[in-house]
Amino acid sequence: MTRMTDITLDATPPHPRSRSLMDRDYLWQLTIAALLLGSACRLFAGIQTPLWLDETFSAEIASQHNVHDFLRWSLTEMSGPVYYAALFLWEKLAGNGNVALRLPSLALSLATPLIILRYGHHDVKVRQLWAAFTALSVFGFDTATEARPYALILMLGCIQALIFLKMIEAPRTRTALAWTSVSALMVLTHYHAAILCGLQGIAYLALCRMRAVRTWSAAAPLVPMAIWMAYHLPFLFRFASKDTTWYQPLHADALWLIPALLTGLIWPGVMVLTARTATTARDIGATTLGRKSWPFSSGETALFATGALAVALVMAAGFLAPTFSPRYLLPFVPALLAGMAIWTRRMIRQFPLAGAVLLCIMLGSAASQLAGYIRHPEEDHRYVLNFEQPSQWIAAQGADRLIFLWDNPTASLPDPDHHLASVASFFLRRDHVPVETIVPPWPRHGDPNLLLNAVAGQRARTAILWAYDINVPGTRGRTHPWRLPQIDARWRCRVFGKGSITVLACVR
Repeated sequence: MTRMTDITLDATPPHPRSRSLMDRDYLWQLTIAALLLGSACRLFAGIQTPLWLDETFSAEIASQHNVHDFLRWSLTEMSGPVYYAALFLWEKLAGNGNVALRLPSLALSLATPLIILRYGHHDVKVRQLWAAFTALSVFGFDTATEARPYALILMLGCIQALIFLKMIEAPRTRTALAWTSVSALMVLTHYHAAILCGLQGIAYLALCRMRAVRTWSAAAPLVPMAIWMAYHLPFLFRFASKDTTWYQPLHADALWLIPALLTGLIWPGVMVLTARTATTARDIGATTLGRKSWPFSSGETALFATGALAVALVMAAGFLAPTFSPRYLLPFVPALLAGMAIWTRRMIRQFPLAGAVLLCIMLGSAASQLAGYIRHPEEDHRYVLNFEQPSQWIAAQGADRLIFLWDNPTASLPDPDHHLASVASFFLRRDHVPVETIVPPWPRHGDPNLLLNAVAGQRARTAILWAYDINVPGTRGRTHPWRLPQIDARWRCRVFGKGSITVLACVR
């Protein structure tokens, strides 16, 4: 009798709460860990490093003294005006120090996972997964401390994605107006976002049809967007010329970037991509044969599909022509991460540990990244190409005249407002070092060493700042490396940069 009682007790099914412990409690705990670790990575991701080249453009635009000059600068920048307008206003309050210029990006990056956790999806576990994936995305770490539009575009992309889900579920003018407003801000922050916005607009019309048409008045925010683009795009088209572009066509190894977009790691990303492809193929087959219904809503399907298609279009163009940079994929990352969260939520129903295992892998990667930030801060990419360090060295030498050569095919474009000179001397002027700046025409042929020495003449206290990347086709430093001290022994030079990039500072 005693043994029968023991058997009966052992056979008692576990309490429902204990069965779902892995599915619910651990996921929430891992989400909190992801938010904390992701925040730490952002805080330690080089906020005090020198401003690199692109950030110097942001700093110069933000430091303009009036709206007129700000607009002239904005019309000669590669991105839209939304981020720069915000930074222009912020600079008037906080100044143009490195940390001050980076604080808006840091605040946006820290807030983005929290917005998703609160508003991202009607399913709480999808919200948790999406927020955790976003918090641990390596794309969010470095962009959090860059004075560039990247953190803003990631936040806007997340907001657009959650509004898109609601708009497909219940097409209303108010919801559609919110979507078009955020989409317009996205495009005027990063023009590649127009690809995703266009695909989502097509999906909205295809899925909701007349209900979507009846919200036509929500297109109003697209009008000012189109007006700005009409003025700005002609400038950008100049960079499409083969004579001025510095990009190179993509090769097969660039495909490894696709799985990295999902988890931040190549091999875990490959496994997730493989598993998702296999389960999607199985679902398509089962749905086609009528065995079961499609497991995702139309909005969820459209969100991930438009994000994936946008990535495919941009990368395909990069294989055909030199038009690609990895940062051009940033507007599409939120849609991909949302899709991964929705898919992982479904996997949890079949394999309760699926989400926990994936998050543990990403947590381990983020912890390793954080250790690198703390142990080796000098390995930050912003030490490779910046004018801040050479400017400090030039100022210490007492120079009062600067000759700047941006050795890149884009330097052949007209620069009537002398923006290159302003960027080259930004740090000297910020430190109140009076300097005359000269930018000679970029030599498409010939030796830049001879050109720079001739422009310098015999005047003392003259400095030269010459930047080039030998991996860029057409750059003159590729065939004529620096040798100014061999031409004139009075030049004292110091090389900054790393790897293929040289930033040469010389003072006579």
